Amino acid sequence: MLKRVLALVLMLAALCGCSEKESKPRPSPSQAGAPLPSQPHLPREELVKMVVERYNELLAAGYRTLNMNPLQEVATPAQAEKAYTHMAALGEGTVRMVSQLKKIDYVQLRFPGDEKAEVKTRELWDFAYTDIKTGKKNEEEKDFPYDVTYTLEKKDGRWLITDIVASSERDARQNMKNKPAAGQGGRP
Repeated sequence: MLKRVLALVLMLAALCGCSEKESKPRPSPSQAGAPLPSQPHLPREELVKMVVERYNELLAAGYRTLNMNPLQEVATPAQAEKAYTHMAALGEGTVRMVSQLKKIDYVQLRFPGDEKAEVKTRELWDFAYTDIKTGKKNEEEKDFPYDVTYTLEKKDGRWLITDIVASSERDARQNMKNKPAAGQGGRP
């Protein structure tokens, strides 16, 4: 049960460092939070992808170091606070999440307006929960797939993540498997 709850919470908070194979080199993701005028040569599609990748890097580092403040480089304070709340909830359970984004595929990238973007990805993560005091690994997931939708808005010349929705078919199947038969009651 704890494993399912933690995986679901991870899914809702959204995810770490990334790897993507591309034929052309990209600027460092750390430049993604820089105002757009300093990078006029980059298409907005590339800038938005850089922000998503940087968010994942900072998120993984935030869980590892128990500090989500750096997320505000590429996310609104409200979105960073969601990640902080999840991290704090894990900490209250005396665990820390250590995660690694192994693969990110961009499924869809659209711009419903000049100042708004929606990015859909398919991501593959490894993550583990370790005891904060001892570092002992409690649980681990390998190759966990997530479908993630990032909403971004351009604010003061920068693309910032304003919302994240994550789901996983694996988690949904697990929930269905654990669902009690009709009339038995209980929680899924």
